[in-house]
Amino acid sequence: MANFLRQLRIIGWAAVEAAFLLIILCLLLNIILGEKADSFISTVAKNATAFLQTLPPGIFLGLVLIVVIYGFVKSRLLPPR
Repeated sequence: MANFLRQLRIIGWAAVEAAFLLIILCLLLNIILGEKADSFISTVAKNATAFLQTLPPGIFLGLVLIVVIYGFVKSRLLPPR
């Protein structure tokens, strides 16, 4: 049962990372292509931009710092492979 939960967690984080990479890729392609971008790319970019603009600046910065600190602490606590 523990092995199943570990696998499920790994798959879940892989899906989350893939979704974030897709959003970032759409933002970058929208910047590069401009108005020539596909409707999917421009829609994702508009939604992500609107979401980030509605957040107060301190919240976004705080979330980024928390993720960086978590990654740093996790890398220091785990033994090298």
